Amino acid sequence: MNTARASLLVLFASLSSLFAIPASTFAATAPTAGDQMATAPDSAALTSDLQKKMEAINEQHRELLEKVSALDAQRRELEMLLLQVRDLDAYRGGADTGPAPPPPPVVGQEQKQEKEAAENKQPELPRINADVGGVLTPQGRLVLEPSVQYLYASVSRLSIEGFTILPSLLIGVIDVVEADRDTYIGALTARYGLTNRLEAEIKGSYLWRNDSTRTRQFLTDSVREEVVTADGNDFGDVEFGLRYQFPRRGDWPFLTGNLRVKTTTGTDPFELTTQSTIAGEPSAPRELATGSGFWSVSPSVTFVYPSDPVVFFGNLGYLWTQEDDKGGRDSLCQAGDPPCFGNVDPGNAVRFNFGMGFSLNDRSSFSLSYSLDVFDETTIELATVPQIAGSDVTVGQFVMGYSLRLPGGGAPLNLSIGIGATRDAPDTNITFRLPFNFLK
Repeated sequence: MNTARASLLVLFASLSSLFAIPASTFAATAPTAGDQMATAPDSAALTSDLQKKMEAINEQHRELLEKVSALDAQRRELEMLLLQVRDLDAYRGGADTGPAPPPPPVVGQEQKQEKEAAENKQPELPRINADVGGVLTPQGRLVLEPSVQYLYASVSRLSIEGFTILPSLLIGVIDVVEADRDTYIGALTARYGLTNRLEAEIKGSYLWRNDSTRTRQFLTDSVREEVVTADGNDFGDVEFGLRYQFPRRGDWPFLTGNLRVKTTTGTDPFELTTQSTIAGEPSAPRELATGSGFWSVSPSVTFVYPSDPVVFFGNLGYLWTQEDDKGGRDSLCQAGDPPCFGNVDPGNAVRFNFGMGFSLNDRSSFSLSYSLDVFDETTIELATVPQIAGSDVTVGQFVMGYSLRLPGGGAPLNLSIGIGATRDAPDTNITFRLPFNFLK
């Protein structure tokens, strides 16, 4: 009994000590009313700091959203540009239809402008003449192009003046004429880019000419041979020109409109003295003209169609020449001195040129082409027969053009060689050009 009571007392003491420890601890750690009043301001400051940090985080979040939106817009623009580049490669016949290579690290707008400029850039060809070959001068750039040209023509003609009474009997004169003509032309052309699509041009030249004409008569009492020589050198006719490249549409060819005007600054052939030859009374010049003596206007259109690795090109134009009064309506004219001309119309011409160009590498190229000019008859008002027989001529030439760009991105050297394909065309036509860029 005593033992049980002692055990109960020990258990009660243990439970009392167990409940006493938390109570005492709580009593020791529990804040008093004064302590609560002291910690209240610290809690308010903590809440204010948290609000400021939340506002800063929200501001950073908004900035990140704006940057993500901008990057997404640039991504969509680059995807559109990549699709356009892939379409351009497919149009050019590229075999690679897989994913396009990553674009260079440039701004999308600048890349778009460069792409548009590349699409509108006409392929460069060897310059064959004033309207075929080369590229338009960029805006604000001045190009000076000196050139040297050599032409050689050999003409042999047989003239029969008389009538036949039997197939083997001729009553009259047979005259054989052979003429060799050499012409050297030094010219300077200036081109200026008014815009990226429009350029203006002016060309001045100086000519040296030499003709040697040999005539021989047959079926006369005596056979004689006479050689008549003539030369001349002076400034030639000044030319003005405009070229405009039309905007390209789709896979159409590049089209360029040309307009050229030729003046009468050279020596007029109708103002030169002549000398007689032995066949009848034809006259040969003592001095050679360096100009045509007539104003002319020549509109034309040039097309260029790239089809890698070949570039097809052509030119279609018209030459209109204004008739002019060359004098000779007075009594002296009727007596034969000076010669009688009146109004003279040298006739107009249709001009055509076509060919193809080949690029050998990034610095050199060559072209093959054919040019054809068909002229009307010349009309002289006071002549016995106004329509001059044989003056409606056809001038056809095969032309080979070569171009070599100097190292370091320099100016291209252009050489063209023309070979006569018709009787009235020069036998040889060689032209060398070397342009120099100034200003921009």
